[in-house]
Amino acid sequence: MLRRFFAGCALSAACAISVTTLARAGAPAPSPSPSALPEIGRIVTSDRRPEPIERTSRPTFVVDRSQFAAEGARTVADALQSVPGVFTFHYGMFGSQADYGIRGALGSQTLILLDGVPIANVSAGIIDLGTVPLGGISRIEVVESGSSTLYGTSASGGVINLITAPARGVDLALSDGSYGDRDARLAIGNGHLGASFERHVSSGDFAYPELVYPMQTFPAGVRSNAWGMANSARFVGSQTLGAYSLRGDLGFGDVSAGVPGRLDFPSPSAVQRVSRSDASFEFARGGARSTVTLTFAGARQSLSYNDPDFGGESDTYDSRAQFSLKDVLSGDRSSVVAGFDMSRENAMLSLGPAGPPPSFAASESQVAAYVQDQFALFAGSQLTLGARAENDAPHGSVIAPSLGALFHVGALRVAGNVGESFRVPTLVDLYYPNFSNPNLVPEKARNADVTLAAPGLAGGISLGWFARDGSNFIVLDNNFLPSNVQRASLDGLVFTAASRPYNGLTADLSVTDIYRALDLGTMHRLPHAPVMQATVGLTHAFGSGGIAYGVRAKVVGSTGDASFGSGSAVVNDAFTNLDAYVRFKLERGAILSLRVKNAWDDRYAPISGYPAPGRTFEVELSTR
Repeated sequence: MLRRFFAGCALSAACAISVTTLARAGAPAPSPSPSALPEIGRIVTSDRRPEPIERTSRPTFVVDRSQFAAEGARTVADALQSVPGVFTFHYGMFGSQADYGIRGALGSQTLILLDGVPIANVSAGIIDLGTVPLGGISRIEVVESGSSTLYGTSASGGVINLITAPARGVDLALSDGSYGDRDARLAIGNGHLGASFERHVSSGDFAYPELVYPMQTFPAGVRSNAWGMANSARFVGSQTLGAYSLRGDLGFGDVSAGVPGRLDFPSPSAVQRVSRSDASFEFARGGARSTVTLTFAGARQSLSYNDPDFGGESDTYDSRAQFSLKDVLSGDRSSVVAGFDMSRENAMLSLGPAGPPPSFAASESQVAAYVQDQFALFAGSQLTLGARAENDAPHGSVIAPSLGALFHVGALRVAGNVGESFRVPTLVDLYYPNFSNPNLVPEKARNADVTLAAPGLAGGISLGWFARDGSNFIVLDNNFLPSNVQRASLDGLVFTAASRPYNGLTADLSVTDIYRALDLGTMHRLPHAPVMQATVGLTHAFGSGGIAYGVRAKVVGSTGDASFGSGSAVVNDAFTNLDAYVRFKLERGAILSLRVKNAWDDRYAPISGYPAPGRTFEVELSTR
């Protein structure tokens, strides 16, 4: 593993030197990386404490509220579309499921946080980001490095942290679009106390062309029962009183949607309803050298799936409660983060339209202690050492160490990390009647990454290498029983570049190349790990003018969708999306936005058997 780590360093260094040489020789100025963060200088996720983004060794990207508004993002999955290294695969229109992952990791290996607290449902270990609204969320921080030392289970691929903040002023928007898409949002607050409300509806019916594959052909038709409807509300409050600060957050949401199913196995009457609620309270006391934070949080989700034609109804109920204590100690040359996490998770499943007694009810608990020390070695350099000891009942204990380093060599910034990460089995893996295995042990992975960046070159340029080797992956056999049998290996590169603003115009480019993603049992490529994904964008902010606009192209390579150990070779389509928007300031406090998605009308199935809609249009009137 270390040999591969240093080989990656050498490769990244060679490429960075070549890129720098070409740029100085007069190549066109490249474009903006989300990590440049001109408007957000501090992050909180990478090292579990507030810090300037340039001080962390972990590769981190940020998407903020202004970008949500400009591009018309409605869900978290929408907002992550342009983040380098993040993959999202939609099963259809609004209301449909969206798979996700970071740098080839699956959704179950990517930890989703809300204000630093995990929110994935405990029965399956994931949350559908295609139905999580953006109401009350001020920005999203994405850490693309194994982070189990600080956050525990399911952080093998990285962390996506949804960060809320009280609204300031009034934000009102109404929109109408193709396929019956209609949206309304309202946010109001004074910066200390705020509330937001959102409603989204879509009829979702659309025509699709014939889809031809080597082993199967889907005839042309019309997608039906693809409607979606969502409502959400969030209340956020924060107050500072001298050395003390208080923060509270309360959210509610429900999503109802048709579930049309795969084209060769349609579900014309199936309906899914999801109801979520979450609450958190944070109390912090800051001193000259120490900041102590107490956090209490809880979340609930109920999911009802009803298909009267095939099997009736099944209902799943999940709940999670967490208590955390954290202390950030700051010295002249070091900063220590130490803490304690304790959580309890419960799940219950009932089957059948008549609602019989639960088929299973189960729970698990987690207790963990962690510490990370970040200290300066010499001018412009630092070393980060950390470890986490976690007990996940009934699985036992896991230790996850990590090591990070950051150096400045002239105009270059060099950062790297090595560490171990893990994912404990879900309650479904352990207890689902007739399809479970109570003897499962946690998945384990060894992570490494290195990034070379030239922040002063154009608007910023960087090249990163990453690798992950895992064992004990939980796979399903031919009888759909889970077991720890699989090993996998993954390596890739991420390139980002940014231009400096010129008359309000900026450009950005990112390329993710996962050149190795191998299931070492079947020697097939891992699912949802396209060899190449690239995005290029051009944006013009309002500034002093009355027009803003943006264009973004995204190219995603084809992917296999074989489950570990299955030996199947289903292929998901490659695709190219071109999205654009233009916004006009009609007068003070009134903005007209026109947007087109998939402007080239590329017709494809990002998940085999689940076609994507064609070109769509949207018109929006908003106050911001």
